[in-house]
Amino acid sequence: MKNSINKIFLYLFIGLFFCVNLFADDFVYVLNPDPYSQSAGASILSLSPSVFGFFVNPASNYKNFSKELQFSYMSFYDRNYGGNIGFLLPTEKSGNFSFIVSGMDCNKDSMFRNYIMAAINYVYPLVTRFPSFIENGAVGATLKFYNISVNESEDSDKSMTLFSFDLGFIYSLDFIDDDLTGALALKNFGNDFDIDIPDIEKKQSQNFSASLRYFLSEDYKVSIMADLVKNFQIMDLGYACAVETIPFYPFSLRIGWRDYRDGFNKGITAGFALNFDKVNLSYAFSDLLDTDDDQHIFSLGFVFGKISDTGKAYDHHVGYYLKKAKDEYNRKNYISAKKQFEDILSVYPNEPVSKHYIQLLTEDLDQTEMDFANKIEKYLARADSALLRNDFIKAQKYYTKVLQIDSSNPTAREGIIKVNSEIKEQEIYANRKRHQKEITEHWVKAMNHYEKGEFVYAKDELTKITDIDPTNAGALQYLDIIQKKVDKVNAVQANNIFKQGLTEYEQNNYEKALSYFNAAYLSTPSRTDIKEYIDKCEAKINAAKKTVLDETQNDTDSGDNDLETVTNKQVQQQMKKIYEKGLEQYSLKNYKAALKSFKQLKALSDKNRYYEYNEQIKTYMSKSNKAISKQLYNEGKKLELQEKLTKAYDKYKEAVTYDSSNSAAKKSMENINSVIAQQYYDEGLKAFSVGDKDKAITLLKKSLEVEPDKIESKRALERIQKQ
Repeated sequence: MKNSINKIFLYLFIGLFFCVNLFADDFVYVLNPDPYSQSAGASILSLSPSVFGFFVNPASNYKNFSKELQFSYMSFYDRNYGGNIGFLLPTEKSGNFSFIVSGMDCNKDSMFRNYIMAAINYVYPLVTRFPSFIENGAVGATLKFYNISVNESEDSDKSMTLFSFDLGFIYSLDFIDDDLTGALALKNFGNDFDIDIPDIEKKQSQNFSASLRYFLSEDYKVSIMADLVKNFQIMDLGYACAVETIPFYPFSLRIGWRDYRDGFNKGITAGFALNFDKVNLSYAFSDLLDTDDDQHIFSLGFVFGKISDTGKAYDHHVGYYLKKAKDEYNRKNYISAKKQFEDILSVYPNEPVSKHYIQLLTEDLDQTEMDFANKIEKYLARADSALLRNDFIKAQKYYTKVLQIDSSNPTAREGIIKVNSEIKEQEIYANRKRHQKEITEHWVKAMNHYEKGEFVYAKDELTKITDIDPTNAGALQYLDIIQKKVDKVNAVQANNIFKQGLTEYEQNNYEKALSYFNAAYLSTPSRTDIKEYIDKCEAKINAAKKTVLDETQNDTDSGDNDLETVTNKQVQQQMKKIYEKGLEQYSLKNYKAALKSFKQLKALSDKNRYYEYNEQIKTYMSKSNKAISKQLYNEGKKLELQEKLTKAYDKYKEAVTYDSSNSAAKKSMENINSVIAQQYYDEGLKAFSVGDKDKAITLLKKSLEVEPDKIESKRALERIQKQ
């Protein structure tokens, strides 16, 4: 029902354009340096990625997230030419700034000789930050200055200066439909023309535009646009409509029609663009009146510098690499496809499409590593360039290749740390975006409980928000307020627990007393008397342990004295017997037993200063360690193929303890450590949700052992330990 209403609303809006009469009263000279928007009928909702987009709608540039330099060239209407240069400077929190300088030369028969224009634009994004971050649209303003030379006669000319102000607004109409966007724009409000020539309007072309944009299809990214244009010097309404599609990367195509009733802007528009990561190229054609001399616009742009708003780059890069990987899969290039999907999952471990395709690729595909010994400098340059563009997949790929060649390379290590830090921020951004509706529901419930004074229930709802979005400022603020209220109750409970501890202490049950004192101290850490009793309990327990240790040591010393009576000949015979036993175990591939025998042999050798077997001991201990490490690595690989990742990780870790030079085991650990850490994190939260606090703490600590920089595990552990 909702979709039907939305479509009816959209069709009615578009239908308005075809109800106006088709007569033009006036002539207004309007030029647009932006081929993206011009090819879409100069729609104010073309969402042009170009710097020049703000010339049509001052709010247009809110989606740009990198510094851009743009050039365009125009030829129009009977041998008139012009050039434009624009620069865009985005900021992370203060919006985007853009600048244009234009120059136009008119033919000698025109009443205008030339003009120079300069414009500055500011656009501020409109966002909702609580309970979750949503980008709704933008508001923008443009200030333009013109210097126009007019041919008044053969012997004289006149120059005049104009200024004008534009205001634009773009907003998502998701309360009607998630794929619907609206826009408004007021343009060319400024001073009058200081000119006395017949048939020339004295005011600038002041107009108001309203527009809708609807996203029709995900397959080829098809959108339609429709604009109403009211020029305040013309009685009739003007209109424009257009279709945009992006059939494949990096190509986009736009076709439109416009009739602004101004005697100039009427006819078909069309154009295309090639948008690469660092360079973009575009062209627009516009039919002018009924002449054969049409308008052409060419544009060339460059993107440079670090992305100011990293969240905006997330969807683009993930989509780009997914398409490449799926294309390889469809061509049956399974080795290449598997590698590309694994690269995506190494950065974004919860990406569902990659998980699905990895399951389809069940064959065990072995890949050989290339020797990059002479390419470290090249890979570092590529990695640094990718990191500058926030292309984390490519940056991590090249830094990892450097570390495979030189594991101690400081630049690559620092680069990996930077990549991981940025990825954490993107995971928060993606998780927040994915669970937007869920966060909102928990927020409403929490506020209802809080207003009723039901702080425990409010805390539960707020905790659910921080589990999804650990940096949610609103939830953290209210959790702090609630905790302060709950702490007043904890002080009374802590005193009762402390009294129970005193009872156990007086009965010499120090370990039980210590558990009570620790619980009380966690609730009220400001109480120094509780801390004193904790220290007393620990001292008593340590004293008891020392007594037991001394008794054990005395028994051991007595046994050592007995061993001294053993003759040298007996020692030699015993060592020979152990050595032969170790060799037999090693030949039978019972490496752990062999290692144990050689360790025993070494202990006897050191104790009796009998070094005949030292070289053999050293050789076979090394061989045994490497063989055990290899066995454990192979066991880990089998478990990993069975998707028993936790057990596989433990095997790899054990393999490294036996042989620290086992690079294959180390690499396998690195490949799955993020997944394992996330599993421990999820299990820890699940344990805490059913009231098993100790198990939750243990699991979260395991998560941090695997991935020490995992911010979600750190924050969850801190919160649980404080409770």
